[in-house]
Amino acid sequence: MKSSPALQIVLAALLLATAPIHAAEVWTNGSTLSEVISYDLQSHAKNKHLTAYETNAVCLLMGYFRGFAEAAAVASHFDATSMPFFLPDTITGAQIEQVVYKFLTDNPDKMTEPGDAIVVAALAEEFPNPSFTPVTPKQ
Repeated sequence: MKSSPALQIVLAALLLATAPIHAAEVWTNGSTLSEVISYDLQSHAKNKHLTAYETNAVCLLMGYFRGFAEAAAVASHFDATSMPFFLPDTITGAQIEQVVYKFLTDNPDKMTEPGDAIVVAALAEEFPNPSFTPVTPKQ
């Protein structure tokens, strides 16, 4: 049986209400980023049911990844040199998750670095933008 969009919204609201979480709590560095990614990967690989907290964390992370894709798309229309990565138009949050997971697996020394820096580094390594021009900070 298919559920209506309204029912899906109500269920999502109930889920979010039962598991308060803030994005800043779930991926402050590579270790916490890896932990949230592992929730999602385990749920798929082992058909494991996630707790409300884990589900909420994964949903927030997928939105976060989607934000990187959207930012890259916008930047590519205005200034192709501003982003260190160039993402395919069809990329999904799950694909970004796999790229970030692989990057963390291949670079365990990065676990203490900020989560946003890790996502940028992972995407730049996998989808480098040959037109990228790094900006030198003003002294």
